[in-house]
Amino acid sequence: MDMAIICKEAAKEYLENTEGFEVISECTMNSDIFVMNTQSPKVVGMTQDRDYQIDLIRKRFGEDVEIVSMMVGALPYALEKGEVDAIIIDFIKGVHLNGTKEDTVVDGDYTTYVLLSNTEFKKTRQFKKFIKIYNESLEELMEEENLLKQHFYNYTKTDLEEGGLEKWKIKLLSIKEDQDTQK
Repeated sequence: MDMAIICKEAAKEYLENTEGFEVISECTMNSDIFVMNTQSPKVVGMTQDRDYQIDLIRKRFGEDVEIVSMMVGALPYALEKGEVDAIIIDFIKGVHLNGTKEDTVVDGDYTTYVLLSNTEFKKTRQFKKFIKIYNESLEELMEEENLLKQHFYNYTKTDLEEGGLEKWKIKLLSIKEDQDTQK
């Protein structure tokens, strides 16, 4: 593997266990949403090992809410079967679910995905080319709403709701070519 865009928790774990890689840049912020069957949930499901979600849940629903950690694939099932009253899940996985949806931004933006790269690959022309194409593609998607909607539908088989990513406060970030390495 030369590069990956992965959740920040997986990146942290990968860096702790693998040498020769570094986080290059944040890529996505605020990509989680709440999906609720009630406005006052007592039990909220979250993805295991995404500890930042605990803080988001507590800030939104209070200290008394019960939090249940589970594999991400089990969250929709648990919500549908009433095992939890609400879930926090990545927007792409949660947008098609039944229930009231809310953004998760409570006290400002938070990072959800980062670009991880092999330190040697970072020095190559291919890396610089990837960054250039990534940034150009992102700019085109953000400038042309219909293109974003088309690609969103192709990927999720769900229409992007009115207001697009801004409605959910999701931020897709460009990558600076001369970005200093982040730890």
